[in-house]
Amino acid sequence: MEPKTTDYCLLQSIDSVEDFLKSTFHASSNKLKKHFKKPFLARSFKEKATLSLPLNFINDGEINPHYEGEEIRIIAEDENFFVFNKNPNQFVHPLTYDESDNCLSFIRTKRPELLSVNRTQYDRGLLYRLDYETSGVMIYVKSDELYKKLRESFSTIAKAKIYWCWVEGEMKLSGSFKHSFSSGEEKGKRVLVAEAGVHSQEGELALKALRYEKSLNRTLVEVTLKTGLRHQIRAQLAYLGYPLVGDKFYGGKEAKRLYLHAQTYRLEVDGKDYSYDSTPLNFDGF
Repeated sequence: MEPKTTDYCLLQSIDSVEDFLKSTFHASSNKLKKHFKKPFLARSFKEKATLSLPLNFINDGEINPHYEGEEIRIIAEDENFFVFNKNPNQFVHPLTYDESDNCLSFIRTKRPELLSVNRTQYDRGLLYRLDYETSGVMIYVKSDELYKKLRESFSTIAKAKIYWCWVEGEMKLSGSFKHSFSSGEEKGKRVLVAEAGVHSQEGELALKALRYEKSLNRTLVEVTLKTGLRHQIRAQLAYLGYPLVGDKFYGGKEAKRLYLHAQTYRLEVDGKDYSYDSTPLNFDGF
């Protein structure tokens, strides 16, 4: 789908589109490179000419006010946090203005004033991120001061990160598991897992089998995440021989969704406990 544009009428002649956009929209060279081709940026225009500019450029950094996804369930709210349940197959934040099925567009429809937190970044006040495929508890911090403090100390203030997932096969493993992980920064590439010391990052989680469905040959597993690396649960369980149901990227079988859900997040902030739970919906439906 072609990005939407809007017409901009010039009040005076310009010698260079690039110089005009830099001075009028305070746009950097990198931002211009993302939205326009070099020949267009080099063009000159006379007074009263019309420039067709992408809305993604004009509204760069803004959150689309039209939410078009499934209803998002609000879990709790207090003076510090706005907590909600992210749906599966949904982005937590957009990368461009025209994206409207994301959690921040939902927040803009319900509580637009919250988007002033961490104003210059697309993830705003989201304390952490969940993968597109993952559902569950999301915590949004309601002030800049607290957001900065918690982001800088997240590994110490996050006391529990508990996930539920369905895995292929009958899993009899239990206890803690430590492995090493490749950086996983390159999009479209699997995170590689090996024994400790092989790769640059160390990751740890604890496993507990909750229920085995013999007819499906699948096990419901509770995962306590000790670290928080990209694709950690998905990659680590696949390495252990139990890929997640629906996670074809890491060797799981096709299903209605990727069955991974952030069940519980517990924080300790200034001596006070904050615990949030979200029971997954339609989590047994294969």
